[in-house]
Amino acid sequence: MPDLYQLRVVLCDVSPLVWRRLVVTSDTSIAELHEMLQITFDWSDEHFHRFRIHGRDYGMPHVGGMVFDEDARQVPLSRFRLHRGERFRYAYDFTAGWQLDVRLEQVLPLEATRFTPACTGGRRAAPPEDRAGARDYLERLDQHTPDLPLEDLALLAEALQRLLDSGGERKAIGDLAALRDALDRVTAYQDFQPNRFHRREANRRLRALSQHREVQP
Repeated sequence: MPDLYQLRVVLCDVSPLVWRRLVVTSDTSIAELHEMLQITFDWSDEHFHRFRIHGRDYGMPHVGGMVFDEDARQVPLSRFRLHRGERFRYAYDFTAGWQLDVRLEQVLPLEATRFTPACTGGRRAAPPEDRAGARDYLERLDQHTPDLPLEDLALLAEALQRLLDSGGERKAIGDLAALRDALDRVTAYQDFQPNRFHRREANRRLRALSQHREVQP
């Protein structure tokens, strides 16, 4: 009978802290944990990765990437007999050098009514994959303006109102270049909100992952 592992996952070298808390079964494979981390950090699995556990590397092989001694789909977390407080590392995108510190917080009894895997906590969005590492991301944070771009929104709203008032006359929109710049700034604001972590969406995707595995032969 498997146990429940409560894992605290922290992104290294980034402040303010970016972290997640996951509850998974002890028979979760390394390959499955990789997918769960990709989901909860909202990454796209486009880059190479590896786990470093008890001095050995584990992961799913990719063309041109690392070669591993074992199939990560056949290596459950329970094999490592982790103790409470024990840590291991997950590296993703070797060029950017993202490192996740994974710590076993608690071992819990399995509850039949509890859905797993689940993300039970977390703070802040993970760095977008277009960032070239922690220093690049921290520079982006320094330049980030957390305030809603109200002037740009007003400019777009006024242009839309002129278009409606004119009955669809394109010239009524005004300066297209200025509107494109305003739209780019609004889009950038929407896409980059480092203080937000959407736990509900992460759990929806974790649930979909679990259901997909259940229907596979």
